Amino acid sequence: MTHVLERPFFNLSVVRAPLAELIDQFASLPPLVASRAEVTALAFPAQPYGRAPGGLPLLLWSPACSPRLTAVMPSVGSGDYFVLEYACKRFGHDGVAVRSTTQAAEEPINEFITYTGNRMQRAVRAMQDLPRWDFYQQGEPLPFEAVAAYTPRGVRDRLQREAVRGYLQAWGAPVRDAAFWQSAGDAVTLVPCLLKPTATT
Repeated sequence: MTHVLERPFFNLSVVRAPLAELIDQFASLPPLVASRAEVTALAFPAQPYGRAPGGLPLLLWSPACSPRLTAVMPSVGSGDYFVLEYACKRFGHDGVAVRSTTQAAEEPINEFITYTGNRMQRAVRAMQDLPRWDFYQQGEPLPFEAVAAYTPRGVRDRLQREAVRGYLQAWGAPVRDAAFWQSAGDAVTLVPCLLKPTATT
């Protein structure tokens, strides 16, 4: 079965904070934006990934190999990016977010973004913005970046999937460890506190 990082598209964020701490922080937000956790299934590598029957709109888990981290997987094309936005810019945690497609995708992209000190620290992205490719970077390169790769004439080659996976690993998210895709405790999804609780799985 295809590993998550080999899917045609993967979308992952990691926060340097334990899951229980994040859950408490989201629950403490003002009433209109506060969220609570509901236990949900975790079944990598076959985890449903999208807003379809059986899919999970948002998934947070505590990697078994790094329980002080929280991994976050938004659904495809969703507005679930608020988790990283609040975790980093409001709660002050360090975080990283990546998106990656294969080159054969209809709208190919490889993107790596880090946050620290309540702000975006570094962003680097290569994407096809029809009809051309676009390369973007902001912030000072991190020590582990292969900056020499950012100069080839072919923009699409400046940031590729293998580099994104390597950057994740170097930042401190051990995504190549099988135990990263297992949870040290219950995996959860976040739902508005204003909604009535539903049955957990």
